[in-house]
Amino acid sequence: MPALKLARSIAPLLAIGLGLSCRFANEVDIQELEGIWSATEARFVEIAAPKDNNVDIIGFGFTVSMIIDGSGGFILTITDPEESTETVSGTMVVDGKDLVLTIDETTSTGEVFLEGEQVAFRLTAGLEFDFGHGEEVPTRLLLVMDRVSVPQN
Repeated sequence: MPALKLARSIAPLLAIGLGLSCRFANEVDIQELEGIWSATEARFVEIAAPKDNNVDIIGFGFTVSMIIDGSGGFILTITDPEESTETVSGTMVVDGKDLVLTIDETTSTGEVFLEGEQVAFRLTAGLEFDFGHGEEVPTRLLLVMDRVSVPQN
């Protein structure tokens, strides 16, 4: 899958129904997310067949990183080892754990969880992914990221 198509698929990303550990905090402020993040997991799960189609693209050599500023602007970069690097930008609004993400006029909702230097985004609405069958199907996404750096004031 071309990285740009994957990047645009991640836009609706933030609302997954996968369970997260209760160790993550319930309330998040957008300013707490400011910094550079690198994904340790980017797991796509087909809604209709979660046991059959469940893939973490990081395990296939993809890299996913995100730069988030304190006002909610972000840049998401996805590198496909067989293709090129693609970058998209957008905005996010966080209210407690509720999240609204907008990329290219596509708005998605979901949840964000933060514990120390790790953040998890859960996404469901509007996300589709091709699991290698030549057809995109409704999908959930769990994106877990570690903070690489924080801004210097």
